[in-house]
Amino acid sequence: MRHSRVFGGDMFADDVLADSYPTLRTLRELGPVVWLERHGLYAVTRHAELVQALRADTVLISGEGVSVNARLNGADAPTGTSTLTSDGELHRTLKRLEMRPLRPAQMAKLRGDVFRLAASKVEELADGSVFDGMSLLAAYLPTTIVADLVGIRGLGAQLMLDWSNAVFDAFGPEDHYRTGAALPTIEQFVKFAMTLTRDGLVPESWADSVLEAAEDGELPMEAARDLIFDYVLPSLDTTIYATGELLYQLGANPAAFRHLKAHRELVPGTINEAVRMASPLRGFTRLAKEDFRLGDTTVPAGSRVWLLYASGNRDERHFEDPDRFDIERNPRDHLGWGHGVHLCSGMHLARLEMEAVLTALLDRVDRIEPGQPVRIINNSAQGYAHLPLALHPA
Repeated sequence: MRHSRVFGGDMFADDVLADSYPTLRTLRELGPVVWLERHGLYAVTRHAELVQALRADTVLISGEGVSVNARLNGADAPTGTSTLTSDGELHRTLKRLEMRPLRPAQMAKLRGDVFRLAASKVEELADGSVFDGMSLLAAYLPTTIVADLVGIRGLGAQLMLDWSNAVFDAFGPEDHYRTGAALPTIEQFVKFAMTLTRDGLVPESWADSVLEAAEDGELPMEAARDLIFDYVLPSLDTTIYATGELLYQLGANPAAFRHLKAHRELVPGTINEAVRMASPLRGFTRLAKEDFRLGDTTVPAGSRVWLLYASGNRDERHFEDPDRFDIERNPRDHLGWGHGVHLCSGMHLARLEMEAVLTALLDRVDRIEPGQPVRIINNSAQGYAHLPLALHPA
């Protein structure tokens, strides 16, 4: 098969994963749909075509897996069925149950506690000394809140982070060393999930409500166990990396931080801009159920298509000067939380956590001083592993 636009590079080389944006720019320049010769799949690179593809969920389907890894996409995938890897009525059922505790009205009930936690942590850290902004601040609310709300006894923050990191690494090519290295951790996670019962859950927690729904016949018990980990795995790294980007950008752009102090109405848009800049997950794949016309390319039925959210979020055709952090931009149509039926279920919680941290900083900090960040290298996720930070008190 001949392809008009071909990229022969390795999308999973360490230097590309450490900073994917130059490579993504090259792909966008090649065209809206590019054949990745080395990986045997199409990549969608531009914002308009990504939105079109994400809306075509009955043609570009998720139920046959969303990774570039054939094993992980197979029927015996170790990670099971989730809202991410389902379509149609099954997806709607899973999404409806998953969203019960995540609706905006439910988040409003958490707001006071989340803001108090954030204020206390920023107060503790704002003494001008250098600390790791990722582990001590960006990760604080997600790990504290999610662990408590999900309600799995004995499930600590570090274990959740290890599992999440491994799952995203396993989305890479089957023969990649990072993919293989992730499998033992995933096997540990699967073993834990398979044995989960209500005895191991906090009564009336999110996890308890899901298993109760299974006992009431709303979905099979195996699917319920999988669904519980939709709360744990995607909700941690993504929020942490987006928050890390927010911290870094406000430190690197002190004028923006000062302006935000005087214009609190820009807080929601600033959060959108941080998520756009961060793009915590580069993208997921879909399988073309039938021939699909995308831009000027016909993707043949049976092809795997990689929807590169991170590329769409830096698309020069859609966002003016896309590599610049602009708190006035308010990119409500960013793809950092996905789009369409697979829009991130936890985005209201993520937004609440980021707003709480940002408000605490605006109230208590005069200046954010960042050091040189160190980026993670992961097959699917991107963000900072470490971010030296000093918060100078107001």
